[in-house]
Amino acid sequence: MRDHRVFPEQRRRGRRNDEPRPHRMNLRLGDDERAAIEAAATLARKTPTSYAADVAVAVAMGTLTPIPTAYREELRELVDARLALTRIGTNLNQIARTLNAGGDVTQEQLRAVVDRVNEAVKRVDEATIVNMRRRRPGR
Repeated sequence: MRDHRVFPEQRRRGRRNDEPRPHRMNLRLGDDERAAIEAAATLARKTPTSYAADVAVAVAMGTLTPIPTAYREELRELVDARLALTRIGTNLNQIARTLNAGGDVTQEQLRAVVDRVNEAVKRVDEATIVNMRRRRPGR
């Protein structure tokens, strides 16, 4: 006989260390909503019911803040930009080390470039913090 389970690779949840969940709530979902929850649950290696409960409770208790798609892309761009700037700073420090061993660039010129990179990283950090604060619960 064939196994027709949708999520065969999942394991049953073991006993929870805290209180069991004795209360039941029913949700009504559209086809696309159900498919999204099932896909996310599969990635999390949970049943759709367990996944939906865990996420709903985390949002309700303020331990998880949903990020709208537009903000998620904005934050990803900021993080990528910050990473790129940090790498540039690392490269500039390597160049400085090489130039200090006999190069033609003055210390003042190099310091000006490093200061500009540091200032850019600081601005990206601040923008990232503002972006994240905007999404805090209750705002």
